[in-house]
Amino acid sequence: MKILICDKLDALALQELKEMGNCVDISTEENKREKLLSHIPDTDLVFIRSATSIDEEVIKEGANLKIIARCGVGLDNVDIPQATKKGVHVTNSPEANIISVAELTVGLIIATARNLVKGNNSLKQKKWDRAALTGIELHGKILGFVGFGRVARLVATRMQSFGMQIVFFDPYVQDSTENETKMELDDLLQQADVVSLHVIKNKETMNLISKEKLSLMKQDSIIVNTSRGGVVDESEVLRLVEEGKLFSAALDVYEQEPPAYTAELTQSSSITLPHLGASTREAQLKAGSDTIKNVKSILSGDFSASVNAKDF
Repeated sequence: MKILICDKLDALALQELKEMGNCVDISTEENKREKLLSHIPDTDLVFIRSATSIDEEVIKEGANLKIIARCGVGLDNVDIPQATKKGVHVTNSPEANIISVAELTVGLIIATARNLVKGNNSLKQKKWDRAALTGIELHGKILGFVGFGRVARLVATRMQSFGMQIVFFDPYVQDSTENETKMELDDLLQQADVVSLHVIKNKETMNLISKEKLSLMKQDSIIVNTSRGGVVDESEVLRLVEEGKLFSAALDVYEQEPPAYTAELTQSSSITLPHLGASTREAQLKAGSDTIKNVKSILSGDFSASVNAKDF
């Protein structure tokens, strides 16, 4: 069985895959797309992360392809309809990095509210300008979630301990709870002091938080995106922060990754990170081990971990 590894995996995951079959690792190769297309015709299992796209062309070339294994949560880089059409299973590890992403989100909310990155940079420039770094207390403030799935709920639980009020917009969640209030998107943007984005990337969510929607946000509010790039108008977010209409922002994901290193981005006072949500030792290990477990289950005839088996 030929196993194609397109992106870097944890060492233990790599060892386990080597015990399963003949592994070809192109994760560090140049011209990866070309290498992918050359190897895919006789590949049985392909393992990817967010950096590799398994699109229609790749799937059509995969004559022996049985499983597309996404080590992580998002599946926007996999053409699931085409995979289904060809009878290729798709699996992922939706809970592998949720704690890591939630913890990063909490950190970014605190860092933006208290100007931690600005303060660090200021001191290293030999400045002691405390007045210019006055922050915002989170206690009693409204934290609004756009998308209220696994990660958002973990963040909500942690921020409730700060005394924040929780509101959310999510068309797939039915009702408010005792501790969280469901709202329409426009109402949430108008009322929240901090907005945190937690949506998948699809046709419905692309540019969901548009320039028009951003104009609804409160003066001196904060926006954080640790979900997917392209769901918010990143350029407009950076502009609003520089103009003082938003207090601050934190972006961990971008519509294009790596992003275009424009002056708008590199000179921004917002916090901008290189997609670190799942970048912990624990998440990396779990992404690999959980996905391999799913692949083994599918190979044994248990299709419960296949996201598309029901549509075959």
